[in-house]
Amino acid sequence: MQEQPRPRVPSPNANLVIAALLGIPGILNIYSGIVRQLPGDIISGLAALVYAVLLVRDAVHIKKTGVPAIPQAKMLLIGFGCLAVYLIGILIKHS
Repeated sequence: MQEQPRPRVPSPNANLVIAALLGIPGILNIYSGIVRQLPGDIISGLAALVYAVLLVRDAVHIKKTGVPAIPQAKMLLIGFGCLAVYLIGILIKHS
């Protein structure tokens, strides 16, 4: 009798660490963007914060059910989308 291989699941703890590393600077960027009235800071902060919230949601879902809330392929596309918006914010900030 062979054992079935377990499906690969992202680590919820790693997701929470990455979410903290993205969320805290995201909040600081939004705050500094509002105070200094810089739209580039606000855009880049929102992009980082959106992805951090998705990572927290995914980590909580993994801890509850053992499977991710969003498939990894879709999460990767969302991550690239957030990265693109972040880079647009940086471009606006430095132009």
